[in-house]
Amino acid sequence: MKVVITGGGTGGHAYPAISVAELVQTKHPDWELLYLGSKGGLESQLAIDVGIRFVGLTTRRVRKLVSPDTLLTVAALTKGFFEALSALRQFKADLVIGTGGYVAAAVCLAQVVRRGKVLIHEQNVIPGRTNLLLSKFADRVCVTFEESLRYFPADKTKVTGLPIRCAFLNPPDKASARRSFGINADTFTILVLGGSQGARRINEVIAQSIPMLRDLPVQIIHQAGRRNFEEADAQRRSLAWDGYHVLGYIDDMVSAYAAADLVIGRSGASTISEITALGLPAVLIPYPFAYADHQRYNAQYLQRSGAALTIIESELTAERIFETIKHLISSPDELAKMAESSRRLGRPHAAQEVLAVAQELLEQRTAS
Repeated sequence: MKVVITGGGTGGHAYPAISVAELVQTKHPDWELLYLGSKGGLESQLAIDVGIRFVGLTTRRVRKLVSPDTLLTVAALTKGFFEALSALRQFKADLVIGTGGYVAAAVCLAQVVRRGKVLIHEQNVIPGRTNLLLSKFADRVCVTFEESLRYFPADKTKVTGLPIRCAFLNPPDKASARRSFGINADTFTILVLGGSQGARRINEVIAQSIPMLRDLPVQIIHQAGRRNFEEADAQRRSLAWDGYHVLGYIDDMVSAYAAADLVIGRSGASTISEITALGLPAVLIPYPFAYADHQRYNAQYLQRSGAALTIIESELTAERIFETIKHLISSPDELAKMAESSRRLGRPHAAQEVLAVAQELLEQRTAS
């Protein structure tokens, strides 16, 4: 079987695609895989890292307002569509699995033109524009949250959860994970994340809160983002507290989560799926400029379930972060209940569920 994986532009689209691809490599080593992604997107390196052939396509972000730039966007997307069509024909794809982003729109629509099988996955509570469009043509739709079902055709939509990397199924123990980061094995540990690109506002507030947090029995691992690392690390050095550890990017996220007692970060679907897979309590700070405010809806879903607290960015201050952390570490029963609620929401085997749907489509194709 020949399967094309597509999705990119952000980590939220790329990581689920890679997670499915990794499982295919394990369960079906005889299947041939091709990743069609954005030229220059982070998905190119992710695909190469796991040994999948990658072909980059022309794409361009769609702006909300019509402007002279709109013509360039239309031209780029049209070019990307024909590049996708050519790549699919050469590869003779039996199935396309798309996880969102403009590049996925081009690839999935090209597969529809070829009358091939298409499976899409929606990560967020509020679906993105690409998947809303593609759902009209796709053979099957997989979603992360039950609340998303109302946006898609009922007869071809299934709740699977969000595919996460196989490594999350076997995380290291807490002490080993902490040793890998060179931190104290017995201290309450907070993991601060800003998404795959980092979040400058979160970085600033965490740094401002350190003079207060250093008096609490805690230590912090902070992924500041590569582009914000130098600034964040300079702040860390000026604070001179050995309980505060700043990294530009964390390659081993499984160990980072395994080391943590509490996660503070954005509420993208990948982050939510990873923390719930490991049953971690969280303080979520939705990115306020996400499409359709989908991160706020993601965060509210966890908060209603008792797995997280939410702070909107306009109310984010160092004092608010400090008081929230102080309250949680002094309320172990509440923290334990949040962890249990998080664990109940987790779907660590989501990639297997998506793959099962993919297998059904391939069997239908073979039978037809």
